[in-house]
Amino acid sequence: MQAITILGSNQGDRRQSIHEAIRQLSVTNRLVLLSSCYETAPWGFESTEPFLNQVAVFETHLSPLDFLHHCLNVEKALGRIRLENSPRYTSRPIDIDMLFYGSTVMETPELILPHPRLHLRNFVLVPLAEILPQWEHPVLHKNMAELLADCPDRLEVKKL
Repeated sequence: MQAITILGSNQGDRRQSIHEAIRQLSVTNRLVLLSSCYETAPWGFESTEPFLNQVAVFETHLSPLDFLHHCLNVEKALGRIRLENSPRYTSRPIDIDMLFYGSTVMETPELILPHPRLHLRNFVLVPLAEILPQWEHPVLHKNMAELLADCPDRLEVKKL
């Protein structure tokens, strides 16, 4: 199954953090597609530290929840600290979000697929449309190029 992820970082050596996260995820999953790297302003909070973001597509035999747990373990190994009562959006050394798991639609307390806000974020849609422009959202029934054209987000996404 294909697990489509977005990786982001706005602390420390951002490019190295994303590279290392992809390397660690590739130990048990096969990397099949990688977007360019993009720099963006933080979404949902104020910070002077811009993010680097990159979409990575993995072929995996893990279940969606097992793949999520693998992502969370990689984040932790790379210095991500999640506190229960902290704000939802903060600066971080690494963030790995599952966007799609094939065309799976699911909602559990731990994981919602497809990612419920991906269609509202240019920093997600620009790299997705770069490598998967015809990929259809299984709930919204629009492809990534169409979602990008309709996206209300006006934050600049700069290709590096």
